[in-house]
Amino acid sequence: MLTEKEKMQRAKCYMLKLANGINPIDDSEIAKDSALQNERLSKCFLYLAEVLDGQVNLKVRSPKPFQKQFAITPEEIASLSPLARDCTVSELAGEINRIAKEKNCKKLAAKTINDWLVKEGYLKNREVGGKTKRELTADSANIGITSKQGMGAFGAYTIVMYTEQAQQYIIDHLEEIAEFAKEDKNVSSD
Repeated sequence: MLTEKEKMQRAKCYMLKLANGINPIDDSEIAKDSALQNERLSKCFLYLAEVLDGQVNLKVRSPKPFQKQFAITPEEIASLSPLARDCTVSELAGEINRIAKEKNCKKLAAKTINDWLVKEGYLKNREVGGKTKRELTADSANIGITSKQGMGAFGAYTIVMYTEQAQQYIIDHLEEIAEFAKEDKNVSSD
């Protein structure tokens, strides 16, 4: 049985032969007085061959393999240590994902860490111009979450920073954060 790609390749070959006045079944020359030798039909056959060629040459994307939720073993958590500097949540998530060796597992998103910190009361969300901004709460400093000002193309902005203390707090609660990620996915997918 032919695959779809093989069927399109065969159809393309038939169209090219018809466009050039050749019978695709037996490779004999088509009679000059045949309707298939019409110039308009020949152009149509060439066009169809080009379309089929484009379809044959399309890169077929393989479906993404199923990925389990983020997971990290106790041994991997034990091997994590805070960066020796203040960092952003994205940098910390990158370090966690580097250590978490589960290959068929989704990465831990920085947003998930922030959402968990909001749930725990260490950060809060504020809508500004249709965008959600993370802000410190009265409890942020208790675990070492700070902020600093940055300057970008659109002016000043606040960057939430995680001290070594805050990083360690997150590392110590990674199992809870992973569980939160599962629950959060289930809530958002309903």
